[in-house]
Amino acid sequence: MRISKVKIKNFRSYKDEIEIEFGNLTALVGKNDFGKSTILEALDIFLNENSGVVKLDKDDINKQALIENENANIRITIVFDDLPSEIIIDSTNPTTLSDEYLLNNDGKLEIIKEYKFGSKATESVFIKAYHPTNEKCNNLLITKIASLKKTLEEEKIECEDKTKSATIRKAIWNHFKDNLQCEEVEIDASKEEAKNIWEQLKKYMPSYSLFQSDRKNSDGDNEIQNPMKLAVSEIFKDE
Repeated sequence: MRISKVKIKNFRSYKDEIEIEFGNLTALVGKNDFGKSTILEALDIFLNENSGVVKLDKDDINKQALIENENANIRITIVFDDLPSEIIIDSTNPTTLSDEYLLNNDGKLEIIKEYKFGSKATESVFIKAYHPTNEKCNNLLITKIASLKKTLEEEKIECEDKTKSATIRKAIWNHFKDNLQCEEVEIDASKEEAKNIWEQLKKYMPSYSLFQSDRKNSDGDNEIQNPMKLAVSEIFKDE
């Protein structure tokens, strides 16, 4: 997958949400302390799940946002294109992001990470997608297979394979195809069955290494070691 766009809200100097579009080559140009590094560090936090070079803490919340709302949270969003043609999100049954209604209005995958701060930082993951909102078929991605089968029985829906959740979901959505009531919504991928979706999507995330050149570096620093380890790992995975 390729990064198409990054959105940042309430993170350091960025209070209101900003959008940065990415191409095959993207250069950030600006004066010192204008937020260029913040964009790169937001990518590090998102893609390396707060275990990369940058460690997120409460001081990273935009101060003006906290004044206006003491419960303000940091939001980092990445929009991806060049998506996998097929994905497995439950068991071994292949499906597509389009068939699962997991793409946004532009046909891209949009992942939101929201960071809340209490006694410790917590991360929630959402998928912004053009998704069915009809109450009879709007929560299928977080519905267990037993409940999906129950819907088949209640609605008298034919399904070629009742052992696979993806096949059942597709049959239900097809049954309501004239009344899906699709809207752009945020699907919580941090809980219940939807966790499986996020765990599978993470396998397709691009590798990202942040190298901070504006400080003294040594061969033992994580900024030096981690990119090298990542490069070696990628080499060994390539047949």
